[in-house]
Amino acid sequence: MRWDALFNDLESQLQAATALEQESEIRERTRAEQARLTLVQRLLGQVGRPLGVSTRGGRSLEGILTNVGSEWIAVTAEGRSVIVPLSSLHLLRGMGRGAGQPLSGVGARLGLGSALRVLSRDRAYVTLWTVSPPSRQAGIIDRVGADFVDVGTTGVDREGRQAQGRDVLTVPFASLDAVDAAAD
Repeated sequence: MRWDALFNDLESQLQAATALEQESEIRERTRAEQARLTLVQRLLGQVGRPLGVSTRGGRSLEGILTNVGSEWIAVTAEGRSVIVPLSSLHLLRGMGRGAGQPLSGVGARLGLGSALRVLSRDRAYVTLWTVSPPSRQAGIIDRVGADFVDVGTTGVDREGRQAQGRDVLTVPFASLDAVDAAAD
């Protein structure tokens, strides 16, 4: 009987050690899997959810995450569609635990220029917010290059009336903090 108790005790210890080793391996695999997770994947798991966004230029937005591209996100906030380059993200609030699959195919190739070309094609009136110094420029996107955007603006004359002339501003993507457009 004593031998039975000893063998049962040894068997229990072996089972506990095996369970502990399996738990440790699961935790290590989970950490390794999380280390490969990208911000885009995290954001893809949040599409359709409310999200708080703070940008490097000091803007704070609360809205619904509607789209995620390889270099940008789109949030609908206060009746506007706002495109925020990933490079301009400072803080995100309200992210759930979910994550999506990595972008592939066409989705992986749709960079910031692709999103801005849609606004250009639609001749949407936009407000471009820049990072440093924080400022904003309003107008219509005339051209989108590989790493810049041209925006046609109309100025205000000395009496505060809309000026007759039109100015074109060129803004490098690296300077963009966000782009606002009227929501559909």
